[in-house]
Amino acid sequence: MHVGSRGVSPLIATVLLLLVAVGVGAIIWTWVTGFAGKTTSEAGQVTEEMCADGSFQIKSCTYSGGTLTIKLENTGQIDLNTFKVFVINSDGSTAKTETKTLNLAAGAPGKTTVTGLSAAPAQVKITSSDCPNLTVTSDCKTS
Repeated sequence: MHVGSRGVSPLIATVLLLLVAVGVGAIIWTWVTGFAGKTTSEAGQVTEEMCADGSFQIKSCTYSGGTLTIKLENTGQIDLNTFKVFVINSDGSTAKTETKTLNLAAGAPGKTTVTGLSAAPAQVKITSSDCPNLTVTSDCKTS
């Protein structure tokens, strides 16, 4: 009797190869998504920690001829770049909202304007877009 050397059929070999490839792909996918999620979470914590060292103040807010001029100073230890400016009327309503890019380095002063106002505002409220927990409100003067 002759003992033949029979191997695994090509169909079964292909199926086994596909199963191994899918298994390895699943393992890699699980590792990558877990790593990316952890890295994103840690980046959010770094931002919150950095914002704890941030602060700014409104040095002056003056209105003249439809234009509001606001002078700021970054009094914190981190750079603040983008701000949302809310111009508030005497009745508490918001007259205008604008996003301003000032790129204030730590300790640096800055200035911005809001134009097209029909009346003198009562206050201005400014929130840092970089650190939304940083908000300052100031009364405005008419010149």
